[in-house]
Formats: sequence, C-alpha cells, structure tokens
Amino acid sequence: MHLNQIDDESWILDLNEPAAPQNVLQVIPAEMTEAELSSFLGITASRTRTLARDGALVKSGRGRFDVRASVLSYTARMREAAGRAGNPAAGADPDALKAEKLRLTRAQADKEEARVQRERGELVEAAAVTREWASILRDLRNALLAVPSRCGAGLPHLTATDVATIDNEILRALEGLGHAG
Repeated sequence: MHLNQIDDESWILDLNEPAAPQNVLQVIPAEMTEAELSSFLGITASRTRTLARDGALVKSGRGRFDVRASVLSYTARMREAAGRAGNPAAGADPDALKAEKLRLTRAQADKEEARVQRERGELVEAAAVTREWASILRDLRNALLAVPSRCGAGLPHLTATDVATIDNEILRALEGLGHAG
C-alpha cells in the first residue's frame, strides 16, 4: 500500500504497492477548502455545507476545514447512523427485538391466511354463523311444537290427554335444552 501524489493537492492510495508511508497523516493536508474536503469525502459541496452547519465537519477558518477533526467527526456520525440503521431500537435487547419482529411477521401471515380463506369461502364471520344457527334452532323449535297437533290430526285414536302429554314432554325437552349450558 502506498500513497502516490498526482499533483500539489491530489493523492492516490495504491493498495498493490508494498511500501506504505509510516504515517499516512503526514501526506494528507491539515486543512482543506470546501471543494477539496467534498472531493476527499466523496460528497457534494451542498452536503459538506449542511454537515458543517450541523457540526459534523469542523471549520478551521473561513471556507477552510480541519481535515483530521472533520474526518473523525464525520466517520463517528456515519458509524452512529449505521448503528441506528442496524438496530432501530438502540439500547433494546436484540433478542427481544427479533422476537417482536417474528411475532409481527407471524401476525401478518395469519391475517393474510384468514383473508384468503374468507375469499375462498372457507372462513365465515362468527356473527353470520350465530344468525344462521339461531334461524335453524327457531325452525326446529317450531317443528317440534307442531308435532302434538299433527299427531292428534293423523292419529284419531289418541285422546286429548295423550296429545297434551306429548305436548308437555316436548315442551319439557325444549326447556331443558334452553337451560343447558
């Protein structure tokens, strides 16, 4: 690795050359202009001004920047941003965060599965099921209550007492079912 100077202000780091300078800081100027620092950091001049205004780059004078302090501050800011991007809940337990993400993913998958089942007609709302069963049970109750009168009309040998006994037994059975549960 070796730094090669191209002109008075430009340098290239050659990673293929084995002989590196003892102290790379000796070949990087202590101060740079806005344009030089922008080029050095690989950012636009507008971004450089914004970072300077936010305190991420250190000015050493009018239109000049302290390179060492600016690079240290800028890289610290980038490390901090990268840390936040990798762990949005800074300070949170990483295992707890993974568990929450897994829980959310499962909930979203369950929601999507329920939607698909509803569209296929494999899943219906509880209120619709309740209404349908109430209608079926009402029809069943009415049919059972009509049994004694049908038996009396269809079986002429039954006495009024026999028909009343059948009616009472059906009523007792329905009441028992109504109080069960």
